[in-house]
Amino acid sequence: MLDLGMIGGDSSRRAVPSAGASYPYECYILTRDDAGATGLHQVDPGRRHCQMLSCGPRIDEALCHAALAVPEGGAVVVLATRPWLSMRKYGDRGYLYTQLDTAHLHMNLVLAADNLGAGVVLRRRPQGLESLVTEYGQCAEVHSALAVTALPAGDGPDVEPPGWVVRDARATRPASLRQQPHWLERLCWESLVTDSAGVEVGSLNAAISLPTAVRRRNRTPLVPRAAFHSRRSATGFAPGTVPARDVRSTVDRAISVLDDVLPAAGTPPHATLVIRQEEREQGKSGRPTGQSIRWLPELTDESVTEAFMAQRHLADASAVLLLHAPTASLIEETGGSQLWTVLYRAGALAQLVYLEAAQRGLAVTGVGGFDSERWKQLAGLPADHDVVYAVAMGVDTPDAPKLDRLAVAYAQNERS
Repeated sequence: MLDLGMIGGDSSRRAVPSAGASYPYECYILTRDDAGATGLHQVDPGRRHCQMLSCGPRIDEALCHAALAVPEGGAVVVLATRPWLSMRKYGDRGYLYTQLDTAHLHMNLVLAADNLGAGVVLRRRPQGLESLVTEYGQCAEVHSALAVTALPAGDGPDVEPPGWVVRDARATRPASLRQQPHWLERLCWESLVTDSAGVEVGSLNAAISLPTAVRRRNRTPLVPRAAFHSRRSATGFAPGTVPARDVRSTVDRAISVLDDVLPAAGTPPHATLVIRQEEREQGKSGRPTGQSIRWLPELTDESVTEAFMAQRHLADASAVLLLHAPTASLIEETGGSQLWTVLYRAGALAQLVYLEAAQRGLAVTGVGGFDSERWKQLAGLPADHDVVYAVAMGVDTPDAPKLDRLAVAYAQNERS
């Protein structure tokens, strides 16, 4: 499951994208040994390292508080965000990227478990697990947890992840050496958990319940296994168009799978698909379920570049999926539940678009640097909405550089 959910086929060795390749989160695995003791492991997918940090009854106590348990023969996967890793490059905007990046990973893990026939129980921002995030617990927020059942009999040998190094770090890294984040990370964290008056924001660790059970054994996987390793972020787009039916089918399928796995709750983002085809396909004027379509044949490369804040490598995108939500649901204290839900579903849907696009040979990349007001004008979005994420699709051009990996943040000229 780790290889499908976290390891990609490109040079980054990651199965999910990340703004600036920052990967602003940590992944922890909780499993039981042969004696029944629960151990906490930290996973580094880039290096394929897994190290045990602790073992004992306190882990079971934390799981009980979070209304979770390690399934027999299975594991609990805990994702914890470290916003500083993104904010040190992108400023305040990096907090939003942190949430989107983590949602990408969370959805990919769910789909990987489904592909392997394992059952999954999801918990969103469960309380009680903060104390287990021992490496960066002072500056990290528990994002979500997944209780994954044991794989069906006979699947084990086929999915054994190769090349992983597993070690016990309890003796080499005493507890006294942990929980020592960089002082800049502490300052960043303090700016997140306090408001302008210096009052701690109480909703930051508010739990979002609604556990969802995903049980799909003996059914066709939601995403074929080949899509996980073929997924990649396009570095740019070449002139030309892709079949509009492929773009629409990609987005429609992604929305369908998202609603199947995670039924909408709270304020989900709205999806508007902008297609830059010169002519509508004959007999294809209908609207796919869950999305609006805007045909904008007059949309120029210059307009797209401007709306994407001078990111010229995106100028030739054939289509753009805009994920937007009512501004009222986004203007609240950092970490509020509505904002979390909108960004979570936006990132999860974007990951599904990536995987669906990989099966159809479409180039795709998520975009966080854009002019929301400009896109609202171009696409005719509601005046009281804001764009939170954009996914561009088109014809791939493999020779373009990956600009968001530069040391200086690209397209950060936000407008007041």
